[in-house]
Amino acid sequence: MTTGQYIFAANARRTLRNIGMAHLDPAHGAAVDAVRWCMAVRGRPTHHRLAFLESEAPALLAYLERVANSGDSASWRTMEERIRVYAEVLRDSQEHPCARPWLAAIWHTLPEFAAIGQTVLDRAAEQRGVSPEVASALMPSDEGSGEGEKGSGGNSGASGTAAKPRPSSRLALPMITVTLTEQEKKVLDLAEDETDDVAPAGTPDASNENNNGAGPKPPGVKP
Repeated sequence: MTTGQYIFAANARRTLRNIGMAHLDPAHGAAVDAVRWCMAVRGRPTHHRLAFLESEAPALLAYLERVANSGDSASWRTMEERIRVYAEVLRDSQEHPCARPWLAAIWHTLPEFAAIGQTVLDRAAEQRGVSPEVASALMPSDEGSGEGEKGSGGNSGASGTAAKPRPSSRLALPMITVTLTEQEKKVLDLAEDETDDVAPAGTPDASNENNNGAGPKPPGVKP
């Protein structure tokens, strides 16, 4: 393990401790950390974060890259607004006390980000004439700048140049339907959909055999 990989893994475990979810697979902490980092730098994920998302969460990667590449600060505000909704619910309900409630809110919002990202992937596949079934199997992504960064497996960090594997059970997220706001449709270039609902993303089973892959659930919903 390189120094960079060690730091990346340590950050993922620390994130889980900070949100009171140390029992989860570190992949959940890595996903939260990737979202946090992208929001902090207002940019797409790079290096170990990019490699992780390419292999474990291509739909989440597609969403983050679409937001980063939109060139509109409003796209980041729509992202923050979704997280803020959960942050307020967690604060008012006091059901998830932890050291970093904002990070906990990000964790609860991951299924929504992945659902929107899956729509981005499906839309790109349709434009290439690929059926949604084939697209979901290959998990391609058209997002990215096409420059520089190397992701997992030596593929270019610009998603869309190579097919991505299916998401692993380490980061299994529950299937949900997300209703896009008018602002999201505009800044994320998803306005041409005939329906406001975003296709579900993730897998029907939100947990693996040892429950380490348990996906986020809305506050107030008991497992």
